[in-house]
Amino acid sequence: MVMEKRRNFLRFFAYSLEIIILYILCGTPQLMPEIFGSKPCLLLPVALTIAVFESETVAMSFGFVCGVLTDIGFSGKIGFYTVVLTLLCFAIGYCARNFFVTNLLNASIIGIVSITLLILIHFWLNVALQDIPDAGMHFVKHYISRVLYTGAFFVPLYFLGRLLCSTLKNE
Repeated sequence: MVMEKRRNFLRFFAYSLEIIILYILCGTPQLMPEIFGSKPCLLLPVALTIAVFESETVAMSFGFVCGVLTDIGFSGKIGFYTVVLTLLCFAIGYCARNFFVTNLLNASIIGIVSITLLILIHFWLNVALQDIPDAGMHFVKHYISRVLYTGAFFVPLYFLGRLLCSTLKNE
């Protein structure tokens, strides 16, 4: 029982440290290079990889934290990513435990599709519906590269999450 609690604490501490480091990495100017005018949102793949390996409650909790930090870091207001990432991580955590085998292919499909949809919906709500002039050009210049740049980090973060989970999980 004590060993199980210690492993859970270490695993959650490792996830928290990963989130803090990636948040700082994304938020520090000139540290992460911009590709075609956008930086990656590394907290999205982190939350999704945690959701693949953990239970619904843990996935939802880390999804909430990553959502709040993403909203603060990208838009300055709490809202879209907080709600959507919390619910999405809960659903992925539930499905991963009950319906599909967690492997690189399944996780990559879920992760890349989720990242793409999250960023596209964010664009639609914050740019397209606001009647911003040249919204299409804004999408091409900033959002396509953000989807690709963020998605490229999913596989390395998947392997990091799998390492943390397999090393520190008590099952």
